[in-house]
Amino acid sequence: MNQNIIDLHPGLIVGFAVVIFIMLLLDLGIFNKKAHEVSSKEATIWSIVWISLSMVFSGVVYWIFNQDAGGHAVAIEKFTQYQAAYWVEKALSVDNLFVFILVFSFFKVPKHLHHKVLFWGIIGALIFRAIFIFAGVGIINVTYLSAFLTNESTTFYVIWSLIALAVIGLAIKYLRDEKIFLILAVLFGAALLVGVNAKYLIDVNQINLPPINLVMTIFGLFLVYAGINSWGGGDDDENEDFSETAGAKLVKKFYKVSDNYDGDKFFTIQNGMKMATPLLVVVAVIEFTDVLFAVDSIPAIFAISKDPFILYTSNIFAILGLRSLYFLLANFIHMFSKLPYGLAIVLSFIGVKMLISPWYHISSPISLGIVAGVLIISVIASLVFPETKEDVTSTLDDDLTGEDLEM
Repeated sequence: MNQNIIDLHPGLIVGFAVVIFIMLLLDLGIFNKKAHEVSSKEATIWSIVWISLSMVFSGVVYWIFNQDAGGHAVAIEKFTQYQAAYWVEKALSVDNLFVFILVFSFFKVPKHLHHKVLFWGIIGALIFRAIFIFAGVGIINVTYLSAFLTNESTTFYVIWSLIALAVIGLAIKYLRDEKIFLILAVLFGAALLVGVNAKYLIDVNQINLPPINLVMTIFGLFLVYAGINSWGGGDDDENEDFSETAGAKLVKKFYKVSDNYDGDKFFTIQNGMKMATPLLVVVAVIEFTDVLFAVDSIPAIFAISKDPFILYTSNIFAILGLRSLYFLLANFIHMFSKLPYGLAIVLSFIGVKMLISPWYHISSPISLGIVAGVLIISVIASLVFPETKEDVTSTLDDDLTGEDLEM
């Protein structure tokens, strides 16, 4: 018996939500009520807390399935799915840290305000990840090629054809400047068109059709491309004008932005006019950055599990620990210079796993072992062949070693 954890223990959803709410309340309302620069000691403690909570929760997942659904074998599968999804998201989130450093440097955000920016950025991430994960699982469940080939309904054909054409048209019109989203949207629309028309080219009764999923195939191809394209990392973000990103433009569309920070306020009054401060712009840029990085991480975890609760909870625990990880590693980020190579291999591996899944299933324990092994090797390689701070870009050096200027 292979049941969804939500069906087994609906109260676990409430329990998870309550724990997260209490921890966020303690974080912002008590421990960080007053803006301050987060020390390495404080960051270490919070990192241990979030990782410990995640590991305890994975134990709860194992216990529930071991007791109520399928026994030890199913419990191990679900446990390793959670662990793999958690560590994949955690590892891919390291890329976020590089961009956070660049964003904070670009806007000259005072260090004592970094925590507040990341806190509200993560609140947005909780919402967007829920939308991406639950909507993604729903779309995957209805985009198996067999469903398109066997459905004779004209309404089904017309609706999916219109959806495909609308996706392609809207992507070309509105996503010209966002190449990643444009490519994904066009591929998705094209795959839908192929799917709804394939029944006129293939006699499904004459072939033994494997469980090919159109969306998973697109994600697989994209992840292989992303892995190859990101080999060794890149310097594209270093010269980016973050004031012209979508997040910044969205704020400027509705508010005039003041030239200077006003403490830790998102809004200020100048000459009787309500204006947004640069701090609100920074939060918007961080939010948009997270959405961009989700283009890699969300498809990657779909290769691990289709259980939305396991995917969402592991994702959220990984993201909630990202703030403390930032403060812990910001001054040592140059020590992980080989990690981008490991992340590129992980992305490519997960993409290949997606592509071959209709014919060959790589179990969650094996996937977890491969991902963990690659990441450990890349970290060891970084330590054995270190990159000095002098080798890091001057943009990063200014933020890590220089003083932040309060605007």
